[in-house]
Amino acid sequence: MGSITLTKAKGIWQTLPAPLRGAATLLAVLALAALLTTVRHNASAYLTGVWDTGSQTLVYGRIHQMEQGQQAPGGFLGVYTDDWSDDTNRALFRDDTPTDAAAFHPYTHQSGLQGWLFGRVNRLLRHWLPDGLARETALYWLNSTLFYAAELLVALAVWEEFGPLAAALGFASVLLAPWLQRGMKDLYWCLWTWLLPLLAALWLCHCTRVRGKTPRGCWPLVAAACMVRCMCGFEFITTFLILCEIPLCYAAAKAYFVRRDPHGALVWLGRTVGAGVSALGGVTAALALWFAQEWLCFGSAADAWQNMTRAVTDRVSLTDGAVRDVNVPQVLAQYFRESTEPLLQLGPVSVTAWQLLLFALLVGRFLTAQHLTAWGCMALAAAAKGLALYLVLVKLVAPTVVPAAKLAAVTAAFTWPQLVTALIGGALACLLAPVVKKALEKRN
Repeated sequence: MGSITLTKAKGIWQTLPAPLRGAATLLAVLALAALLTTVRHNASAYLTGVWDTGSQTLVYGRIHQMEQGQQAPGGFLGVYTDDWSDDTNRALFRDDTPTDAAAFHPYTHQSGLQGWLFGRVNRLLRHWLPDGLARETALYWLNSTLFYAAELLVALAVWEEFGPLAAALGFASVLLAPWLQRGMKDLYWCLWTWLLPLLAALWLCHCTRVRGKTPRGCWPLVAAACMVRCMCGFEFITTFLILCEIPLCYAAAKAYFVRRDPHGALVWLGRTVGAGVSALGGVTAALALWFAQEWLCFGSAADAWQNMTRAVTDRVSLTDGAVRDVNVPQVLAQYFRESTEPLLQLGPVSVTAWQLLLFALLVGRFLTAQHLTAWGCMALAAAAKGLALYLVLVKLVAPTVVPAAKLAAVTAAFTWPQLVTALIGGALACLLAPVVKKALEKRN
């Protein structure tokens, strides 16, 4: 009886217009995200902790500036103290302390879109929540709810392709990850913006499958998603650019290995290139907007360019001598032997990085039967990636745009670290690809 009712419900759901189904799904996702934020106390800095309070001060300073009706050229994040990480800025916001506009120090290393966004929301909340602590909690609640909503949308896409079990396990990792549970409220990092490029790519794939071709509006959507993320910070830019490409690479691999359709795989690879171009277009737009803000702040294009290049070289260089002097074994030992920070946590039970890696290798050993040829090709591809980045960035690009004093520090990030990350990613792909292929063949 239950299965018949469920079948009827599915039939009724499919008869609804697509826009209505989409709106209902979005409302359900937002409601569940709000419920999770409330039940798991993610809006409370005291019950679930905080993450990187030093960076948040920049957002608090910008919110307080807007709350005081003050302005500064460029509209950047900033602080009212000499120390960028001084938590006094948070107290100024929560206590509604009058401040001198001339004391504001702009932080010009990014556009600071999140500061403007939360500043607007804060001014709106002020009509109902005059207390600063209550408004801070409300901003945390909004940030956490948006992150849960983004993760739920990703889980729905996983459910559609791999089934409910895979979606449930994936979302469970979000609920059990201590860093995500603490960090989703962070007003500086805005973790939900990291998922925007992935969601845009998933929407592109969905529309393509439904309509048989990619709607033109999907390409600017990918660009806009990457632009928004970059305007909230360029940190770890390769992470969300890779996330943007994963759904399309998967679609291409499925077309070639499962459906045995080489032409379809080439078409999907073309869409992958198109998404990459769109994503880079969004990054370029964010850089252009950032340059315009710098120009307004410093008053000349030359000073704006100088500040931008200095900010970029500071971000990609290894400024800490203790970090610069380490070698590969020391890095691996730090993350897989010395670090006790859990990746997954459920009450007293925790899983660290080396335990999770060991489990993945053992499972992969029994579930896969890879030939040496696959691992050899992976190693060659990793070497090719490392060599390409070395020749293009280290030998060609860096010497022309990076000051000589910082050249060695900047280029260090594009030598052996790129080879190591490529080998790690390739090894994971060799372990997971056969499992995914078998699952897809069973479903088809």
